[in-house]
Amino acid sequence: MSGAATPAISATLKPQATALPYAGVPPSSESRDKLGNLIPAAVYTDLGAWHGFHLPTAAAVGSFPGPLIIAEEYSIHLSKAMERLSISQGGQLLPLAQAKVTLSAEPWGLYQRLDWPELSVTLALEYLDARTAIVTTGVINQAQRPQQLTLHWQGEPFAEHSGEALTSEPKLGERQISWAMNDRADTWNLLLNGASYRISFETPLSLSAAAQKGYRGELTISLSAGEQRVFRSAHRYFHTRAEVSEFAFDWGRVDGALKANKARWQQRFARLGASGDRALDGAAQKAVMTLLHNWRSAAGAIRRDAITPSVTYKWFNGVWAWDSWKQAAALARFDAGLAKSNVEAMFDYQFGADDKLRPQDEGNLPDAIFYNQSPERGGRGGNWNERNGKPPLAAWAVWEINKQAPDHEFVKRMYPKLVAYHEWWYRNRDHNQNGLAEYGANLHSAHVKDGKPDSKAILEAAAWESGMDNAPRFDARPSLKVLENRDRAGKLLGYSVSQESVDLNSYLYAEKGYLAEFADELGLKEEAARWREQAERLKAQIQTLMWDEEQGFFFDRDSISGERLVSLGKGVEGWIPLWARAAAKAQGERIIREQLEPGRFGSLIPFPTVSVDNPAFAPSRYWRGPVWLDQLYFALEGMENYGGATQIRPLVLRLFQQGQGIIGDGPIRENYQPLTGEGLHATNFSWSASVLLLAHQRWLLPPAINQ
Repeated sequence: MSGAATPAISATLKPQATALPYAGVPPSSESRDKLGNLIPAAVYTDLGAWHGFHLPTAAAVGSFPGPLIIAEEYSIHLSKAMERLSISQGGQLLPLAQAKVTLSAEPWGLYQRLDWPELSVTLALEYLDARTAIVTTGVINQAQRPQQLTLHWQGEPFAEHSGEALTSEPKLGERQISWAMNDRADTWNLLLNGASYRISFETPLSLSAAAQKGYRGELTISLSAGEQRVFRSAHRYFHTRAEVSEFAFDWGRVDGALKANKARWQQRFARLGASGDRALDGAAQKAVMTLLHNWRSAAGAIRRDAITPSVTYKWFNGVWAWDSWKQAAALARFDAGLAKSNVEAMFDYQFGADDKLRPQDEGNLPDAIFYNQSPERGGRGGNWNERNGKPPLAAWAVWEINKQAPDHEFVKRMYPKLVAYHEWWYRNRDHNQNGLAEYGANLHSAHVKDGKPDSKAILEAAAWESGMDNAPRFDARPSLKVLENRDRAGKLLGYSVSQESVDLNSYLYAEKGYLAEFADELGLKEEAARWREQAERLKAQIQTLMWDEEQGFFFDRDSISGERLVSLGKGVEGWIPLWARAAAKAQGERIIREQLEPGRFGSLIPFPTVSVDNPAFAPSRYWRGPVWLDQLYFALEGMENYGGATQIRPLVLRLFQQGQGIIGDGPIRENYQPLTGEGLHATNFSWSASVLLLAHQRWLLPPAINQ
C-alpha cells in the first residue's frame, strides 16, 4: 500500500456533449416507471441543489421542464414548467413550430436556441449555489431594422400530489413570485414543513396571478438592428423558512459565480485522463455527471455535502454508509473536498459511549441517514436506519482519498474514528470470539416481537448489513441461527447470524492494513505493528478455514459447526479475498484460472453476484444474479493482485460496450443483467457511476497516464 503522489496527467478528459436523457416533460407530480424511477429518466442539477430541471421536448421549447424537487426525502415534480417563454410581435405570437431549435447540455448547464429569420433567442440554465438556478434569456435582433417585441413568461405548479393540494396561492411581489408548499407529514409519500419555491426576475416587469395558482409576466422591449438584450431569473427552492435567509441572494454576484462554476467543471475534467475513444470517455463523463447530479448539500439532519444513491428513485435520497465509501473513492479523482465531505457526513453520526439510544454500539454508524431522523431520534422520517451497520470499507475510502490528495490532517482526524469503527465489529459481531466476524443486527425495536427477539427481522437486518439484501447465502434455513452477543457482564450488545462471511472478514483484513498505514503516517509505530500482526492471523484463518480445495473457491463458514457453506453455491463474495490480498498466491491464481468461464463468473457482463452455475442464480433478481459494479470492480482489482492483469481490459470493455446505457443516451443503472446487459432497477445510480469512472481511469487509459 503506497501513498505516493498521483503522477502528472498528460492528457485530459475533454467535456463532450453529454449522453444523459434529460429531455422530457413530467406529466404529473409523480410519474414513475414500473420500478419506481421518475420520468423523465434524467434530471440536471448542480452544486448540491435539491431541485433540478430537464431539457424540453419539441412542444415545450422555451422552457426548462420541472423543476424536480426533493421534498425532504422524496423526489417529485413541482410543475411541467415554472417558466415558459413566448414572444409576440404586433400582437401575434411568434410560432415556435417555425423556429429552428437547438438543444444541448454541458456539464455546467442546459442550453437551447430558437432561430427565426429575423430573431434569435437563447436560453441557459446554470446553477449559482445550492438553492439557486439561474435562467438566462438572450434576445437578438437579426433584422436590419428595429423591432419591438413583447416577452411573455408564465408557469404554474401541479395542482396536487396524491390527491392533496401541493401549494398555496402564489404571492406576488415587484419582481418575485413565491409559492408556499402545503405542509405534509406523510412518511412514505411526502414530507414538507415550511418549504417554498420562488422565482425572482432581475428586470422589472408586469406580474399578475393566473389560473391554477400560476402567474404571468410581461415585458415590452425595443431592439435596434443587431442589438441583443439579456434577461435573467432565479429559481430558488427552500426546505424551510430559515434557509431563505441563510442563502442570501445578490444579482451582482451572478456573473462571477456562473463563470467560476464553469471553470470548476473544466478543472474537474482536466484532472481525469482520456483514453482517446470518444464513446469510452463519454461514459466516464456521464459517470462524473451522474455522481454530481446526486450531490446534495447540507440540509435537515444531513449536516454536510454528500452523494445520494439516486435522485430519480423514490427511496434513494438519503446517504448510505457503504455507498459513501465507494462514491468517495471515485470523487477523490476529481474533487477531493467533496469526497472527504461524503465520508464525514456519515461519521457525523458515529455512535459514542454516551449515545442515548445505543451506547453499546460505540464506534458503529447508521446504515443510512436522511433529511429527517427516525422517531426514536426525535424526527419524523421512516427511512433513517439504525437496525444494522454496513461492510467496513471506510478505511479503504479514506486511503483512496489520501492517495489522490494527501492530507495529513484528514488522516489524523479520521484515524481514531476508523479504529473505533473497526473494533466495534469484534466486540459486537464476533459471537465466539475466534477472530472471524459475522453479519448481524443491532438492538432495535423492529427486532422485537411479543417481547422476544424476532428472528425473521434480525435475519433481514443481517442481510442488509452485508449489503447483499436478498443474496441466497442469507436465505432462511434450519442451520442459520440468530445468536445473542453479550459483553463480559452479560449485557446484550446485539445479534450475529451463525455465519462467518468471507467478504466481511476480507474487508476487515484489508482495513487492518490501511489502519497500519495510517498509524505509520501518524508516527504510531506500535499500533501499526499490532494491526499487521492481527492482519497476519486473520489472513491465515481466511486461507485455511474459508477455502474449499475441492471447489477451488472461498465460502462463508457456519460459525457453530465450522462447516464451509459449499452447498449454498458460489457467490461473488468469494472474490473479495483476492481484492483484499488475503488469498494465498496459489488460491488466487486458481480462482482466476477456473472461475472466469461464461457458465461461472465470466458472463457477458462479468461477475454476477451469484455464479451462473449456482442453482439459485436468477439474473434479474437484485443480489441473486445481477452484476453490481462494486463487486465487479473488487473482483477486477483482485485479478490484478494475482497475476490476471492482462485479462482485465477485455472484461472492462465488455461492461462498457454491452451494459445498457453506459455508452449512449441512457442512464447508468443500479445493476445489470449478466447474460444480456440489460440495465436493472434504479436509474442514475451513484456507486455504479463511481465504478465506471474508476474502471475507466485504471484500465482504459494509455499506460503512461493510467493511475
